[in-house]
Amino acid sequence: MTVYTLGLDIGTTNCKAILVDDEGKVKAFHSSEEYSVIRPKPGWAEENPRDWWHAVKRVVREVIASSGVNPEDIEAIGVSSMEEGVVPLDKDGEPLYNCMIWQDTRTKEQEAWVLEHVDFFTVLKITGLPITYLWSAEKVLWLKQHHPEVYERTYKFMQPKDFINFKLTGEYTTDWSIAGHTQLFDIVRRKWSEELMEQHGISPDKWPEVKESTEVIGELTGEAATELGLSRGTKVIAGAGDQEGGVVGAGAVRAGEALESAGTASVLNIVLSKPVFDFRATVFCHPYRDLWIMELYPPPSGQMFQWLKSNFGRFEEEASKVIGVSPYKIMDLEAEKSPPGSNGLLALPLFVGKVTSEINPSAKAVVFGLDFDHTRSDFIRALIEGTAFELKEILDFVKEELKIDVDELKVSGGVANSRIWREIRADITGRKILLPKVTETTVFGDALLAGVGSGLYSAEQAASMVEVSERLEPKRESHKVYLKVYEVYRKVYEGLKDVFSELQSIKQLQK
Repeated sequence: MTVYTLGLDIGTTNCKAILVDDEGKVKAFHSSEEYSVIRPKPGWAEENPRDWWHAVKRVVREVIASSGVNPEDIEAIGVSSMEEGVVPLDKDGEPLYNCMIWQDTRTKEQEAWVLEHVDFFTVLKITGLPITYLWSAEKVLWLKQHHPEVYERTYKFMQPKDFINFKLTGEYTTDWSIAGHTQLFDIVRRKWSEELMEQHGISPDKWPEVKESTEVIGELTGEAATELGLSRGTKVIAGAGDQEGGVVGAGAVRAGEALESAGTASVLNIVLSKPVFDFRATVFCHPYRDLWIMELYPPPSGQMFQWLKSNFGRFEEEASKVIGVSPYKIMDLEAEKSPPGSNGLLALPLFVGKVTSEINPSAKAVVFGLDFDHTRSDFIRALIEGTAFELKEILDFVKEELKIDVDELKVSGGVANSRIWREIRADITGRKILLPKVTETTVFGDALLAGVGSGLYSAEQAASMVEVSERLEPKRESHKVYLKVYEVYRKVYEGLKDVFSELQSIKQLQK
């Protein structure tokens, strides 16, 4: 008899579900309708946790209905989610405040407080993280300052997928991969750091028990089973953060293997056999024991092209309605018309600053070398090339500074859906680009983790189930051209460093 595992991912804008059989074959996949990011003030980004639960209920019922699978044949569920968010729950499991998601920037004041009161290098050597407003700890400190009644009433602070796991099982738990995104977790000992809790002034009692990512935390309650259309008693595992789940779904389970996940944001994940502590990188626990993941951050490719489409993509929008092709696919076709190097046009895609081999929040996007001979195709290709130049810079930094050589790179997200993006990445970085057969690597990884946790197969067997549908080798002649272009790209950035700072000063004066 064939049995199945169910993977769920709580993303920034929607929920995804996948059914995978015990041989790693995808039976069905569905994504929910989008839910809203609430932005009550500039820089704020919240979501209502109840919206995630409603999306989960819809998408699970849809994926079951489309698959024809008997719910009794579903062995286990694995859940992942976006990271760094905080859901304060009371003792009845009810949210006391909306979740401040990873896009929220209101906690700059709390970052400054932590930098003043907690030693930067102590945080780095325990958590693998530089101190920044992004992490969950700063969000909890913001609640403690601005809504002390919420902080006092909070029984447990949970991350998004942990809230869903609570709704499934009634258990307050987290796992060691997503716990690392709090700035309060010891990634070597894989437990909460009481030292950092004390220094931050946050009670350790307010955090859930940490489980191994593949550990069974409980079974579906009768209420949850009824709402989802599943069988009571179905196992639920602790799960993982979305990036960590994606690494498993891409088959990156050995040191040196890497995945570029390019959705709205872009993340380069490199698997490590021991943690690296460097303020230019972030390090988290891999879902599997004795492995870690170093995350580095190329420019947000998806967000950049959403901006391009919204502001300059009227042609692509109209054409897509006529021919029934995505506007992004039309952009790809335009980019293919331009040669490597975009006819001498350079684009520095630093819309949100630079956080590759160095941290420069003042850096801005730049188009350099534009003349009347350039076309729309050159401009689009130059933007794609710019993201690949930044990726090359990261890979070179990792090799030269950290002595970690990545010779091939798996891709997921938007890059996985575009051959021209993959070709440009191969030709610029000089690395092989591998396309997984299942490009929804995060939710696929959730299902594989559920299979490992429920004992259907081992971690090694799960990795062998990840198939590669394409291997792109860098083209020698194109790579030679790009090495010359890259030298100019670097000179342009270095020459503009002081100008970026001056421009930022002017911008501050105008506020």
